Amino acid sequence: MIRELYYSNPWWQDLQVGEAYIFSHRREEFLQINNHLTEKRILAILGPRRVGKSTLIYQTIDSLINNNIDNKRCLFISGDDLGLFKDNTLQEILETYTQEVLAESFTSLSQQVYVFIDEVHLIENWELYLKNYYDRKYKMKFIVSGSSSTHLFRGTKDSLMGRMDLIHILPIDFHQFYMFKTKYENKESTEIPIIDLLNINESFNMLKPLYQDIEVKIQYGSVINEYMISGGYLEYFETKDIRLWQQRLSKDIVTRGIYKDILSMYNIKSPEILEQILYTIAYHSTQSFSYTSLANELKIDTNTVISYLKYLSDAFLITINENYSRNILKVKRSNKKISILDVGLRNALLKVTDVRPDSIGLLIEGLVSNNIRTYSEDAFYTCYYYRQNREEIDIVIDAKHTLIPIEIKYKNEIKTKDLTTITGFIKDNDLSYGIVVTKDTLEIRDNLYLIPFWLFRI
Repeated sequence: MIRELYYSNPWWQDLQVGEAYIFSHRREEFLQINNHLTEKRILAILGPRRVGKSTLIYQTIDSLINNNIDNKRCLFISGDDLGLFKDNTLQEILETYTQEVLAESFTSLSQQVYVFIDEVHLIENWELYLKNYYDRKYKMKFIVSGSSSTHLFRGTKDSLMGRMDLIHILPIDFHQFYMFKTKYENKESTEIPIIDLLNINESFNMLKPLYQDIEVKIQYGSVINEYMISGGYLEYFETKDIRLWQQRLSKDIVTRGIYKDILSMYNIKSPEILEQILYTIAYHSTQSFSYTSLANELKIDTNTVISYLKYLSDAFLITINENYSRNILKVKRSNKKISILDVGLRNALLKVTDVRPDSIGLLIEGLVSNNIRTYSEDAFYTCYYYRQNREEIDIVIDAKHTLIPIEIKYKNEIKTKDLTTITGFIKDNDLSYGIVVTKDTLEIRDNLYLIPFWLFRI
């Protein structure tokens, strides 16, 4: 066991984390994780496979060591380490670590210990062990990761209630993609300020100088098409060939996500149906479905469709939005708008390697919708779409005390008739404003804020 632990924690000997994990530019969530390190609560890092959770963990360990934390007080273990967990429980591993590596015990730890557990859901009874350590107030800060919300929370809500904080790590958005790309290519970059959707007027005024800067507009415009094809998984930057990247993406995310993550959790008799559903959603991405119509198309029963869609959503492969209504029962009965979470994964499934003019609007809607999902989950908001009598609004955010309707109009000219539905929705719901994501129009029309996609960072 000691040999396995030293192998997994090379910084115990050479005082540094492998260079492969330490990039010059880090995801925005890195700061969120570091801000949590002073909190007592267990921190859960949750997101799909290959999105970069392990890298963030290694970067956090590197940061702790560089801030004078004893390198041996940063422990990393992985739930899929068969050599470590084949004959040992989590408790036995931690006891051996404290006694043999630190020469201390749980009850007499002289300084804080940081325990990072990757793929924690693969460890039997992990939540009971962590609850016990947390409640005994040992000087141990636990940071865990998981690839599915069901994996992480099934059977743990009661035992870890009030003891765990959560950070979602999803595929990077367009603005993060731009920043990473410029860093990889050693180019100068200009950062777009974050828009406060609840204080839109002040944010809008901050965008005007950037909109008028032709050089900045060209910089961002040159990256949009590449992002629409490649998507938001960071490993793309290490792969030059788009076809090779798509092969790896579909294999790593789909095959292992379905056949390892989902099948390990549920008793699924026909896993090929999961793949079939995923490909169907990719083909019809951002369109609305009823569970019954999807079941009929796939020739399976409705309950199976409902269950399988939930599995795919929990594994962060798809996004499901309901049709907004003040009537809760009507919401539950209405069609759902379903899309692939990452546009690059959608393209990989369909083997799309270039941007076609007839698909740009669909791709941009998917990008904005998934960006809004991340924003809404972090803020504990609910994300809907709206459709009634053939009138549709792409996104409606229920921000608890107000609604924020968002339309995507990725075209050269925005006419008054294009805004009729969102204008009517604002009036009917007594709202102060709405947002329209455009191709290259920045202006205020009555109570609508028109913002180009490349400036729409939330």
